[in-house]
Amino acid sequence: MTNKEFFISTVNAERPVFRAVIDALPEDQFGHKVHEKSREAGNLAFQLAAQWEGISNIVTKGIPVMDSFKGLPSKAEMLAMFDKNFDQMLKDVASISDTEWETGMGKLEFPGGKWEDKKYNMSWGFLFDAIHHRGQLSTHLRAMGAKVPSIYGGSLDAKPGA
Repeated sequence: MTNKEFFISTVNAERPVFRAVIDALPEDQFGHKVHEKSREAGNLAFQLAAQWEGISNIVTKGIPVMDSFKGLPSKAEMLAMFDKNFDQMLKDVASISDTEWETGMGKLEFPGGKWEDKKYNMSWGFLFDAIHHRGQLSTHLRAMGAKVPSIYGGSLDAKPGA
């Protein structure tokens, strides 16, 4: 299995978990924060919907632009965006050659500096970042009284009668 094939396999396995965590967020709790310095739950969910656009643009343009990350849509709109962005990301990753995946360069500039790396490293980095933010959002869910879906293995909240 190539690195690109493993990436596609991994994101496909993670897809339903990302979607379930976004879907578990009560719409009336988008402003929930677990600490004054933490991000709002709705903002985290929105990032999980938009993150895949960044990976698409890494592999197609070399820069992780996320144009859809504007405003704060409803949960239904986030889920639709997640599906659209995820499907496009899968198509874009599958469509580039293994050579471009392995040797093509990506670049990200942000207030604290810049990140230049191989497209595959940036794509994996964006996936790991999304997993990190999914974990943050899952802590919001429990704290706001929402049910935490199964992420890796069972969740007490996902048991019948929970």
